[in-house]
Amino acid sequence: MNKTLLAAALIASFGIAAFAPQAARAANTSSGTITFNGTLTASTCTVAVNGSTSSLAVTLPTTPLVDGVLGASGNSAGWTPVTLTLSGCTGLNGYTKVYPYFQGGIDSTTGYLTNTGSATNVEVALSNKQDLNTGDPLTLQNTSGNQNAGTQLLSASTPTFSYYAGYVANGGAAGAGSVTASVTYSLNYQ
Repeated sequence: MNKTLLAAALIASFGIAAFAPQAARAANTSSGTITFNGTLTASTCTVAVNGSTSSLAVTLPTTPLVDGVLGASGNSAGWTPVTLTLSGCTGLNGYTKVYPYFQGGIDSTTGYLTNTGSATNVEVALSNKQDLNTGDPLTLQNTSGNQNAGTQLLSASTPTFSYYAGYVANGGAAGAGSVTASVTYSLNYQ
């Protein structure tokens, strides 16, 4: 019985000793707090559409449907300049370029802006030139960065995107009536 008590006493002693160094290490640890601070901004550039505010109604010219104007699908007319001029592009650490992304109100087949007015077989196109036949239309149905909208360097004094908006017949000859279309844009930085 003495052997059993001696063995139990040794196990108890070694067991406590085995835990003692761990307890001592735990007592020597230190703790602290890390705080992270930052700021998120919606945009770092100010946008002026045709020299005005960031949201603007652009009026396309009244265009008579005579002599074949908009008489067949793909014909275009009424081209009007549209510029997005950026200013105050500061605080863009690591970014060197900017490009617009257009969405909403876009015909997913043609990439033109859908007409919600009363005119028939007509949409509004955005292009880099004044004529779709020789122009370079924006492909608005594509994803961000793939709309042919171009990029500008943020280091430019006034990065500017110059486009043209115009009527384009779609699905046959355009019919008389009102034309209304809209699109939302956002700036993306690279």
